[in-house]
Amino acid sequence: MSAQGPSGVEELRAGVDQVDRELQRLVARRRDLSNRIQALRLGRGGGRYDATREEQVVASYVAALGPDGAELAAAVLRVCRGPAGPGRTGATLPD
Repeated sequence: MSAQGPSGVEELRAGVDQVDRELQRLVARRRDLSNRIQALRLGRGGGRYDATREEQVVASYVAALGPDGAELAAAVLRVCRGPAGPGRTGATLPD
């Protein structure tokens, strides 16, 4: 059947689901790296995040994805900042 028929739609959806899982793993990896950067910054007396760096990240998403990229970047940054406060961690994804 073609991609327009029921079996083609299911195949395409399976591909989308696979991409979503990959994105989730990549965001979890980014969150881990971000948390490590935050720990270094806090250990050196700095803040949890760098507004200039976040502006650069948003700009890169907009350049790659258009205006809606700003919303995606904001969501990714929010997830990667993690919860504030000692002993609080974000959810983890299975491998």
